[in-house]
Amino acid sequence: MSFSPRLSWRTGFYYVFLYGSLICFLVIFMLPLLWVLGLSLKTREQIFTTPPLFLWQPTLENYFTVLSEKNFLISFWNSFLVTTSTVLVSLFAGIPAAYTIARYRFPGRKLIFFSLLVMRMLPPIAALLPLYVMFSFGGLINTRISLVLAYTTFSLPIIVWVTRDFFKTVPRDLEEAAYMDGASRAGAFLRVALPLAKPGITTAAILSMLLAWNDFIFAAILTNNATRTAPVLLSTYAGSETGTDWGAIAASGILVLLPVIVFSLIAQRHLVSGLSSGSINDARVA
Repeated sequence: MSFSPRLSWRTGFYYVFLYGSLICFLVIFMLPLLWVLGLSLKTREQIFTTPPLFLWQPTLENYFTVLSEKNFLISFWNSFLVTTSTVLVSLFAGIPAAYTIARYRFPGRKLIFFSLLVMRMLPPIAALLPLYVMFSFGGLINTRISLVLAYTTFSLPIIVWVTRDFFKTVPRDLEEAAYMDGASRAGAFLRVALPLAKPGITTAAILSMLLAWNDFIFAAILTNNATRTAPVLLSTYAGSETGTDWGAIAASGILVLLPVIVFSLIAQRHLVSGLSSGSINDARVA
């Protein structure tokens, strides 16, 4: 395809402006992360140098220091266990609930669905005291189970809310064809509806994971030194005897961020498909 000189000049200017704007926005949004990454690769003296150093000899000293601490490894493991358990429990309970709400009509169906939405809209701090009293009565304070139950309370509505729309888009004819081939209701659900709703399930799982992985309020109140998660440990670096250890905070933040980035990259294809399908569904509803 060839362009006239006038059209080529306009086309070139358009692409220069477009990519220039995208690069500017990317730098603005990535600047905090890049700044934290830079801090994690500096020594304590380099961090407090004025004016800030933009060219320096990177060092992994902060990463070795953090990874050599037993407390960080324990807190990281606690975060992994609590987050994984929260996502699995939420998916196990939320997916059948979403499928039932999407497929079957029964009294109170809309009331149950909107009750879940109200629970999601409730500020977490408002539910903290009731949950603390309940867990104290049940002897669950300072355990990982209390965190899993607290996070599931807020992630379950996300799972139901997101996956319900995906189950509604699965043609009933496919499930009826499975019935004619001898499949049971559970078989049609597992072999037909569930695979087709995979983008929505992946999206909901990532949202649920972010909720549990990044939480600080519940983890700070419901855990002790043995069961605290990584975000709570990071806050302790700000109150050390030698002052705020910015290098350890930055290195810990990058290490805590890595699992989320890796999982998001692995699930990127389903995540993009899920988010775009969700927007299409919303547009149809509107």
